[in-house]
Amino acid sequence: MQEFPRLFYAIEVLAIVVFLVGILANLSFWLRGGLSRSRNGSLTEKLSYLLRSSYQVAFNKGFLRFLSLDLILQKTLTREDPTRWPMHFPLFLGFCALFFIGSLGDQFTQWGLLDIDKDTPWFAFTNDVAGMILLVGLFLALHRRYILKLPYLKTFFEDKVVVLLLLISLVSGYVVEGFRLLAGHSALESRASFVGAGLATIFLPLDLNWSTAHLYTWWFHGLVSLAFFAYIPYSRAFHLFGTSLTLILNSLDHRASFLGIAPGGKAPNFTLKQLIELSGCTRCGECLRVCETYKNRVVDPIAPAIKLKEMRSHLLHKYGPGWASWLLGGRAYSQQDLFTLSEAAFRCTLCTYCSHVCPSRIDLSNIWYSLRQEYSTGVGIYPKGFQHIRDGVAREGNIFNYPNVERALWVDFLEEVPSLGLQKPKAKVVYFVGCVSSFSPLAQDIPQAFSSLLIKAGVDFTVMGPDECCCGFPLMAAGMKDKMDGLRKHNIERVRSIGADTVIFNCPSCYMTWKKEYAPLMEGVALKHSTEYLRELIGEGKLRPRENRLKVTYHDPCDLGRNMEVYEPPREVIQSIPGINFRETRNKKARAICCGGGGVLEAADPIMASEISYSTYNSFLDTGAEALVVACPQCKRMFQGARKYLAGKMTVMDVTELLLRSL
Repeated sequence: MQEFPRLFYAIEVLAIVVFLVGILANLSFWLRGGLSRSRNGSLTEKLSYLLRSSYQVAFNKGFLRFLSLDLILQKTLTREDPTRWPMHFPLFLGFCALFFIGSLGDQFTQWGLLDIDKDTPWFAFTNDVAGMILLVGLFLALHRRYILKLPYLKTFFEDKVVVLLLLISLVSGYVVEGFRLLAGHSALESRASFVGAGLATIFLPLDLNWSTAHLYTWWFHGLVSLAFFAYIPYSRAFHLFGTSLTLILNSLDHRASFLGIAPGGKAPNFTLKQLIELSGCTRCGECLRVCETYKNRVVDPIAPAIKLKEMRSHLLHKYGPGWASWLLGGRAYSQQDLFTLSEAAFRCTLCTYCSHVCPSRIDLSNIWYSLRQEYSTGVGIYPKGFQHIRDGVAREGNIFNYPNVERALWVDFLEEVPSLGLQKPKAKVVYFVGCVSSFSPLAQDIPQAFSSLLIKAGVDFTVMGPDECCCGFPLMAAGMKDKMDGLRKHNIERVRSIGADTVIFNCPSCYMTWKKEYAPLMEGVALKHSTEYLRELIGEGKLRPRENRLKVTYHDPCDLGRNMEVYEPPREVIQSIPGINFRETRNKKARAICCGGGGVLEAADPIMASEISYSTYNSFLDTGAEALVVACPQCKRMFQGARKYLAGKMTVMDVTELLLRSL
């Protein structure tokens, strides 16, 4: 009989080795990512970054709250879909209790490190309770996937293997306990292991050789449990580690340091942090539930969670190391596969709603930028429309490829222009108009209205006209960020030559780009969205709205709202108008739906962009508003097109236009 324990110990050691090799494979893949935007970083620096980040979180004053609410109680699960918590938390709690108390406690006892008898009341009771909690979680998970068949839940073969191994291990563990009690010929009714004792009572009439039955079921349970343990690093269950590390890293403010690629092509277009985040995805389906592009096409490659899964497989093969790729499921993608993945990458509005609802707090927004860069500059597969954008910006400094000398032609249609014009060599304020407002006929009313407001308020401002170039956001969205450095340098130098201390934007994408990409190089210069500046002018009494009884609702632009968290200034400007009948929509603020024009989707799939705009326009109809107010030229363009196609009665206007009409 002593041979069996020795053999089992050998198998146990093998399972631990397989587990540790899997952990090492994942770690080696993560470390292929760049350390930051500016450099790849050495192995020592990357490991130091991980340790330093964990240390900062552990010794932060909010660590106990983070540990208890986010990591243990999993508060993030309740934010979007509270029904997921009763399923996932029992899985987590039951598994941890069985592993750390049952498995490790029993193992340490066998090694002589602890002295815990299996019939110790608290030990036996805790194991049975933990198993029942885990069983409840498993049944709820199976119910969600196979009975309710929720459309946003995607199940793969490895998921079925994990659930099957866990279920068999759990049930066989109870059977082992029942046979053990029968083999000991003890009074079952007095046992603290109530499930095991109950099963023993059921098995008793079988009149088997209980010692033999216990031996065989013990071996079966042990092998299945070790198989599950060894399989964790190679399966979806690895999110136990990936999600925890993702929550730790994203509880710190690292976002500004993780845009772009490492120099010299020595690392993938993804950072160390982003490669870890790929392992943090639980494929819960929350991102699929809110993704407008996925709802529009309902094909797997577009689904955010599926993109993460396929991207990880592709990157494993491309960047290795080879042995880790082989172990973790990396595979070579054909040209057609890459084309399909590229299409999925660019059929996205970059609205970041998926980031907002992700319970693992994965920074999906920056991952999508890196993914686009991977396919544009890395693989060279991208929509033809992006080539037009790239060439237009390179030749003329704007995305439309129009002569840039015409950038300020909209000024000719202003009713009131100062004697010195709008283009002045020196001014306190620069109004950065942007490509869409400058060249799109459907959006040119916005700079005209805003300029009129600035003139009426007596603001010392100027527009740069032909000297203004694209901010670079369309190039970033096209995965061509390496081509925007010249634009940034030019625009910053022009603002400095004017001597301005404030730059104002109507376009949220321009505003976001300047705040994230320009601000570190523009100390002492304030960057504001037009609604933020208008709120100040109204507060100072420089603009005094008159009564306007129009019924209006408001659409939060993605880049202004979720991406920059500017929610209140537009609403305060609207509600400063006496008599205005402001009606909020149910899809507001962080839950706002994209207009369809975000992420330069029009250049990749204009039909999808238009269809999303139709759906979003219709979502405002139940407010009964007469006008849909926006704070973005692209949103106005998209909704104007939707209104025309749908023959809608709800007019579309920018906040600046509404305010000007109310003066």
